[in-house]
Amino acid sequence: MIGELLHHPKPKVRLHAHRTSRALLDRQTYLHHTSVLLDDPRPDVVRTAIRILCHATWEPAIPAVTGLLEHPHPVVRRTAAEGLISLGTPAIPALRHAADHVRPDKRSLYTEVLEQIVTAEAE
Repeated sequence: MIGELLHHPKPKVRLHAHRTSRALLDRQTYLHHTSVLLDDPRPDVVRTAIRILCHATWEPAIPAVTGLLEHPHPVVRRTAAEGLISLGTPAIPALRHAADHVRPDKRSLYTEVLEQIVTAEAE
């Protein structure tokens, strides 16, 4: 039921379902439900989901967060970059894969974040 409500047309219902999953379900299920919100139409909801998943260092979300570096909303792109940088080394394979398979004009979105992670790890 909660999983269905995460796709409800009203944002308040989606967010209430998400909060309920945190209170009632195990951590893995809650983080899975949070990853569903990465596709939400509202940038503030996506930004919150990125922060939750990256703070929890939930590695299954890394490819989806990496894909958000091309999101149309600049705040989401910036939050995705910050989240991947905070994840550090586990994000490197997804960033390299994305950089290798993206159009050349979009490649810098991934390589800049990758360089920041490598620089931070070297220090």
